[in-house]
Amino acid sequence: MEKGTTGGEMMPALITLLFLTGIVLLAVEVLLIPGFGIAGVGGLAALAASLVWAASYGAWVFAVFLGALAVAGLLFYLLLRRLGPRELRGLILFDRLGGKEGYLAGGDLSYLAGATGRALTPLRPAGTAELAGGRVAVVSQGEFIPAGAAVRVVQVQGQRVVVEEVRKIQ
Repeated sequence: MEKGTTGGEMMPALITLLFLTGIVLLAVEVLLIPGFGIAGVGGLAALAASLVWAASYGAWVFAVFLGALAVAGLLFYLLLRRLGPRELRGLILFDRLGGKEGYLAGGDLSYLAGATGRALTPLRPAGTAELAGGRVAVVSQGEFIPAGAAVRVVQVQGQRVVVEEVRKIQ
């Protein structure tokens, strides 16, 4: 529609409505619905469509939208600064988990170097072995090792424990 007609005068309002719908859908996705689904995709699509539509309608509308986007970003920043940790609990993880809470980061496994044990699961090449009285995630050097086979640790690199099958001499 042409800019001078009645329908053409409605275009900026429709573009703005589409833009605001996109922002509302994104806000619903972030604040109310866990995950990223239809509301988030719809919100992004509405924002993109409104910006493309505004750019094709005229440079002044596009400039107004860029200004509105900057203002929305500034308001969002100020809102985050104003809200305290209690209000942001649903959005940001503040808790640290340590040994007292049951979380243990992988410790030093270098004591397993040279240890022998048995494969608890088939190693294809990764699996689990019983070494030094405990279950350890291990990898073979590429070969298949069946469950129950005797294994020996040949290398320890951080949390990576490399084993090989121990073959009996006959």
